[in-house]
Amino acid sequence: MNFEDFLTARVNILDSNEGELRLNKKNVVYVFKSLDVVRGGLTRAVMDRANMLVNSNIDVTILTVAFQPQFKTIVNKLYEIGSLDKKVKVMNFFHDMLEIGSSEREKVNDEIYEEDFYVFKDKRKNVTAYRYYKDGFYVKYKKYSESDKLLFIDYMSEARHRYQKDEYNEEGEVVRSRQMDQVTNTPRLDRYYNTTGHCAISVWLDANGDQKRTLFFDREHPKEYSQLEDFYKVWVEQKLSVLSSPIVMSDGRYMDSLVARVKADNIRKVAVLHNNHYKSPYDNTAEVREGWLPFLNNLDKFDRIVFLTKEQKEDIEQRFGILEKALVIPHAVPQIDKNKYENIDKNPHLAVTIARYKKQKKINEAIKAFSYVVKEIPDAQYHIYGFGDLQKDLEALIKKLKLTNNVKLLGFTSDPIKNYREAACSILTSDCEGFGLVLTESLAIGTPTISYDCKYGPKDIIRDGVDGYIVPKGNKKELAEKIISVMKDNELREKLSKNALQASERFSIDRYEKNWLDLIETI
Repeated sequence: MNFEDFLTARVNILDSNEGELRLNKKNVVYVFKSLDVVRGGLTRAVMDRANMLVNSNIDVTILTVAFQPQFKTIVNKLYEIGSLDKKVKVMNFFHDMLEIGSSEREKVNDEIYEEDFYVFKDKRKNVTAYRYYKDGFYVKYKKYSESDKLLFIDYMSEARHRYQKDEYNEEGEVVRSRQMDQVTNTPRLDRYYNTTGHCAISVWLDANGDQKRTLFFDREHPKEYSQLEDFYKVWVEQKLSVLSSPIVMSDGRYMDSLVARVKADNIRKVAVLHNNHYKSPYDNTAEVREGWLPFLNNLDKFDRIVFLTKEQKEDIEQRFGILEKALVIPHAVPQIDKNKYENIDKNPHLAVTIARYKKQKKINEAIKAFSYVVKEIPDAQYHIYGFGDLQKDLEALIKKLKLTNNVKLLGFTSDPIKNYREAACSILTSDCEGFGLVLTESLAIGTPTISYDCKYGPKDIIRDGVDGYIVPKGNKKELAEKIISVMKDNELREKLSKNALQASERFSIDRYEKNWLDLIETI
């Protein structure tokens, strides 16, 4: 048996009793970085489309490649809460190749308090973690999940440099050990452990964090690759080899290079563009982002290119020529049970934003604009739902502007429609977007939206002065003026709200489904 046959036996996607059925159906395979319960708009859009396709009698598999020690828990939770249809199969490269969590290996000591160590709790909010000292030296750091499962242990040298990080799965087994560069505190070698507790895969990382030389330590079939992506490619190709005419989708630019290189019988490839392709200032005066080059340099490798907005299609065609294989399929608004929300009253002095706490979203500018609103309407409220690494900075800004009684960071929301329904308007201040799904969600429940004129989404979605407003990017005073007008003018707010409801037809699920099913049928 050669290595390819061996790998096929390990990663066969089908059970023998369903193979014939699968071969007679349309097969769509996503090659995606990762799924998660707390996720951004891109991940949600991918799962929503997968759900739609499986309910149209199309077989859907999502292949993910990012290492996630809690992969099994994440997928089961997505099924449980209904974010992902159980008919959608999800597989992960590392979980598959290492068969994580299927043995009775020796478990780590996951107790918080250990004999012979002085233990100090991490004082940061929303963090369950502890530091361990021995003989005056800081020895290690343990972090736990919300359910008190051990996530990782960091090990420290006597000079307090982190030299190793061990990560654990749901069963308390170490599944990855990272050797750290003691100058840059970044990983330089990753070792992945199989169910027997032995290192099965090792990956060398360069100074930029790129995953380079990769070794697969199987006793009978050892294999070496120049980069981890080459191993991904073999894995994906073996998954596709048992499918009839698979349609492979690349929704994140991280995956374009891999998908462009993948080969399989009668394969068709679809690239879906979810984000702005420009560097700062994110318009057609700027250069293209490096992360987009694997896609733009391989346009001929894709059978269809799906844009979310007409504006982005026009911008790319202006620079790279007419794309005969391109089409525009905007996101659909979600199906909304109007009865569920009809008894929720709008607060005429409440604005809302749902966005990750990231630099791109420019939430700091929305907060600064809201300081002008509060001067005019002292009881005005601004609720910001999301998550991200800028939370502390945003909290500091709110405090500095003396807005703690008006502006609230409320974390991730699982019911954005309810949050929009409660508000007089929603706000988007992004530097750039791919579509702005939050805009259509807000409009669909009758909440007008006020947005910066960023690429891409607002011009395709908002009808300025009809169901919301588009203001020049960076103009915080005009943004504040529009918010104030919507909050103070009941007649205007009612007009905008009534017109906003038309988004359910303009971006209907029926139209969205028809466009995607037509693409899959004719590709």
